[in-house]
Amino acid sequence: MGRCRSKTSARRRAVLILLAGSAVVLPLRAQVVETSPTPAPQTETTTSGEGALMFSPAVVPLPADETPTGNGLVTSAFGPSQDAFEYAIHLTLRGAYDDNIGLTHMNQLDDWFVEIQPCLLLAIGDLVKQDTFLAAIYIPSFYRYDDHTEFDSDQHVIHVLGGITTSKLTLRMSEDIAIRNNIVLAASTDERSALGTTTGRTDLNTYSTRLNANYNMTPDDLLFSELKANMTEYAAPLISSELYGAALYLNHGFSNQFVLGAGVELGVNPVDFPTPDQRFVQANVHLNYTPNQKFSVDVIAGEEFRTFENGRGSYDTPVFLISAGWAPDDNVKLGLTATRQIFNSAAATAQDYVDTSVNALLRERICKPLYFTLLGGYEHVEYFNTIDQPMPLPTFTDDYFYIQPAADIVLTRYWVLGAYYLRRQNTGSVSSVDFHSNEVGLRTTIKF
Repeated sequence: MGRCRSKTSARRRAVLILLAGSAVVLPLRAQVVETSPTPAPQTETTTSGEGALMFSPAVVPLPADETPTGNGLVTSAFGPSQDAFEYAIHLTLRGAYDDNIGLTHMNQLDDWFVEIQPCLLLAIGDLVKQDTFLAAIYIPSFYRYDDHTEFDSDQHVIHVLGGITTSKLTLRMSEDIAIRNNIVLAASTDERSALGTTTGRTDLNTYSTRLNANYNMTPDDLLFSELKANMTEYAAPLISSELYGAALYLNHGFSNQFVLGAGVELGVNPVDFPTPDQRFVQANVHLNYTPNQKFSVDVIAGEEFRTFENGRGSYDTPVFLISAGWAPDDNVKLGLTATRQIFNSAAATAQDYVDTSVNALLRERICKPLYFTLLGGYEHVEYFNTIDQPMPLPTFTDDYFYIQPAADIVLTRYWVLGAYYLRRQNTGSVSSVDFHSNEVGLRTTIKF
């Protein structure tokens, strides 16, 4: 079998992409396993016009987070930071009921669970302008189930962000570390036996490092370069992988609103046996259109060419990353992302998959304290063999969607309370991997 997938969102990652001042909705990725029983973002760092380096519920920023330090339940007594040191402390609590905690086709298990998520931000420098700064964010999450304690999970996520800006050069670095214990794989019971994870759960550690530079060669010409390293470590017998890449783009600003460029990304992709190691090259174009402060769209699109050591012939497919944001006024914000990329399957079947996904966010401020948020997304996955064999393994397709309406009330400047409903559904070319789940819960965040 070629599947080893789960349904989650990478929205918990620290991001520096601005979507009209709202939370960024990043795509679901089939190799990433379940990091939370819901894709609703609880905490996220993002550069936002609503404040500095935001460290609050992503869909409803707390007024207390307009400044990183002070203005919380306890720290308001000390006031804003008077020097270069910044800090923030949050606590998020979530309680919910899910009718399919194992994301299975048959023998569904339902249960109540709670999530306890303290968060700490420590930083040096100006987190508003982000000219020169260094920030570290630690976000542990502890999931506890009422009846099925075997699903209890401890997860630890660390984000480190930093940068230096001069008149012509901007340097940025990020390090993301995630240690996730006993997380859910979305797979049928038969598949789990083949994978060697009969419980449908595994451990996963991920490490992501990025270094990039923007250099203004002329007032209209910008050179962008990036180095990246990603490591995905599953517990045996699942397949771990690494990726090391570099990118170089040349962009030209035809106006203050329109930028067009082209670039190349290339790298190596070592993968555990039996999947062969791989190399890839992407030839892309880049377009950014920002006519005003209310709307922006950024597109990177092209073709990826992938080769396999001691495996099949080359494989190529279109790839893209599209992000757009629109904020017609202070009360409404919309964000959209769409991606198409190649990933390694974690199943020991020598297969990769092409993941195409679309995710969207709508946030509306109904009245001064009340917010309505709608999250939704769709993901299509196509597996392909990485080794030519006389009897090729069967390949599969998957279609997954989720939708989550929510309402949140800002009770005070440092306290928000909300409720949500989450529907997840998967349909595969093999019916045994179909599943659906419904989840309803309450959540609250306090800035201390």
